Amino acid sequence: MSKVEEIMKDLNKKHKDAILTKGLAKYDYDRIPFTSPRLNHMTFGGIPKGKLIEFYGENHGGKTTTALDVVANYQQEDDAKGVLYADIENTLDVVWGRKLGVDFDRDDFYLLQPKGQGAETIFDIILELMETGEIGLVIIDSYGAMVSNAEFEKSIEDKTYGGISMPLTKFSKKAEMLCSKFNCTVIGLNQERADMNSPYGGMRTTGGECWKYLCAARFEFRMGKYFDDKGNDLTRQAENPAGNYVLVSMKKNKTCPPTRRTGFYTLNYYSGIDYLKDLIEVAVKDGVIDQSGAWFAIIDPETGEQIIKLQGQPKVYAYLEDEANREVLKKIEDYIDSKINEDDR
Repeated sequence: MSKVEEIMKDLNKKHKDAILTKGLAKYDYDRIPFTSPRLNHMTFGGIPKGKLIEFYGENHGGKTTTALDVVANYQQEDDAKGVLYADIENTLDVVWGRKLGVDFDRDDFYLLQPKGQGAETIFDIILELMETGEIGLVIIDSYGAMVSNAEFEKSIEDKTYGGISMPLTKFSKKAEMLCSKFNCTVIGLNQERADMNSPYGGMRTTGGECWKYLCAARFEFRMGKYFDDKGNDLTRQAENPAGNYVLVSMKKNKTCPPTRRTGFYTLNYYSGIDYLKDLIEVAVKDGVIDQSGAWFAIIDPETGEQIIKLQGQPKVYAYLEDEANREVLKKIEDYIDSKINEDDR
């Protein structure tokens, strides 16, 4: 054993953790999957565990819905720890959350709804719970609704500077280390504001710069087109849409190859995230469903033979939805899962 290996062994024993190792597997991160196969394809499997993540974007862009979807999928894991949902805005829709699959009745689901507490107090509570090692996922919804203790103490007429930038900076540094130590994932939802300091206009997120630098991944959310109950696109002026597409752009990514940066998923207001429709989109992208105009040919990924040819995506949807064709659907799912982590470069 070399001297470096001896030091490595002693260090890891002293700190009771493998802080010094030999090499690192490429993009070797456990992940929390999304329900949407399109988002899983874009992110090479989902949200990386043990990291700081930011969801930001326009109002009604899909940030909270996506965060609840992550909670639902995390709760399904066999080794899932507790979930802490910090509902800063006090607007959590339990009915919608249940539709997305969130189990609010679990003993390890914790809801933090501040009643007049400032940002510093809220962050201290979150850090204290993370330090127990019993929390595996934290959702903070959202930074834009937080108020610093200084703002609480002053009257409306008094000016305050910095907002929550300083508290968020201190929280980010501590949380980043706790995430790594306890394999806890923190997803912070953020809002956009007009950038008054830029002569060119534009938008910026609240809370300063440190949080953005420490995040392993940042996702921007935008509302896409509306669609009706038959899947037909509608205009933004539509009165009774059945859902909309959620446009997602990965603005920062340090946990997977940078070759898949944009995507979307299908959000149905009545049933939640449309898994099957997004699966078909990815299957076409991966070549297991061959699209030619309005015709779709489902290919057996094992033999390369054509299983069936259908006209129109609705018929493909109905075919794969049929329980009698469950075996075909399973083949497509397995093929997509096998391709999801392939480096495109």
